[in-house]
Amino acid sequence: MGKLIVNGFKAREGVVEAPPSKALTLRYLLASALSRTWVSLRKLNWGDDTWSMIRGVKPISEIEVRDDYVRTRRGMMVERFRVIDVGESGFTLRVLTGVYSGIDGTTLLIPRGSLIGRPMDELLGALKNLGAKVDRLGSIIRVVGSKLVGGYVMISGSVSSQYISALLYLAPLTEGGIEVSIKPPIKSRPYIDATISVLRDFGINAERSDDTIYVSGSQEFRAVNEEFIVPGDYSLAAYYIALSVLTGIDLRIMNLHRDRAIESEYSFIKYAKEIGVEIEEYEDSVMVKGSSTKSLRPLNADLSDSPDIVMPLALLLTRVQGRSRILGVSHLVYKESNRLRGVAAVLKCLGAGVSVDEANGIIEIEGTHEIKGGCEIDALNDHRIVMMGVIGALSAREPVEIINWEGVSKSWPTFIWDLERLGADIKLA
Repeated sequence: MGKLIVNGFKAREGVVEAPPSKALTLRYLLASALSRTWVSLRKLNWGDDTWSMIRGVKPISEIEVRDDYVRTRRGMMVERFRVIDVGESGFTLRVLTGVYSGIDGTTLLIPRGSLIGRPMDELLGALKNLGAKVDRLGSIIRVVGSKLVGGYVMISGSVSSQYISALLYLAPLTEGGIEVSIKPPIKSRPYIDATISVLRDFGINAERSDDTIYVSGSQEFRAVNEEFIVPGDYSLAAYYIALSVLTGIDLRIMNLHRDRAIESEYSFIKYAKEIGVEIEEYEDSVMVKGSSTKSLRPLNADLSDSPDIVMPLALLLTRVQGRSRILGVSHLVYKESNRLRGVAAVLKCLGAGVSVDEANGIIEIEGTHEIKGGCEIDALNDHRIVMMGVIGALSAREPVEIINWEGVSKSWPTFIWDLERLGADIKLA
């Protein structure tokens, strides 16, 4: 395993395309695999997590992976013993634990890497309260599925929205449905909304009232359209925006549709404008005027609903005049790495002042006039820490070495190549 040596940036292109949404790719893939009608999905995010979901649904679906799209539906014959390698995809592991609880047969779900130690107990407890037969031996989850009655369940919203998504995907497969009461505080609420939106695209009736969601049982997944096109990912495009500002270039980012955005990911645009970044929004793109963005203002922001924009926003805050605070992000401890520590390490390498309160989920950042570099970043095989480190390094005065960077393939396999095409000088040593 080599290291990346990031030497700087000299712009060659001014137009890029945002990668497709990872969150929506996974949600549409699972719903399509449960659909009684054929569904075509185009412009998918082809990161590692997508392949984890494809492996995950293959035992219960008919699925065709072609040049630029996937075509799938619920299988006529369902395998009754399933061993599934979910890789490091937390969404795949958690949501399939729920779905397979309601499908006859035995399923072994095998996590890899950092996913082995991530929390699952709250979800397993909720499923058991609904009568599901689920248990854990070491890191392997065993699910003995059957037709469940459904019922009422209360679950904490403070650790992962994926627990709630798991219950919502399971609910239509039960006889009587599931009423989910979510105990506040609720982290990443817009991702729950994204799940509900996709379920409705497949004809599933879901009712939400404050912190309670009811999805009725004995419903069939039937897509309202024969084809869905996955929109761009604002949380990944945020790294392009950070690059534009930090290197002082103008950049048009295509494939960004405001009306189809996950709200917590789109909020990066709002915060970037608030601190002084000049951004123009169009129907299918944004124009970032990095060359016109001279000074940035400090920010105090609660990102409890927006964990995936913490990394690129923290990068922008290295260039403010003064101290900024990011609040409500204690759940970043439970991601692919402890992202609070990862963010702090990157910012220190770049020369910004930073302090982290893990218990209360607070990051304080003191901006710097010049990004220094001349150091090594351990990206912890966490795709978002890799992207943060590389983008920050491209504007640094001295070269930066990045180790354990291969995890970027989780959500953006072509990340390094895409940056090189734009003008990044990145070497593999």
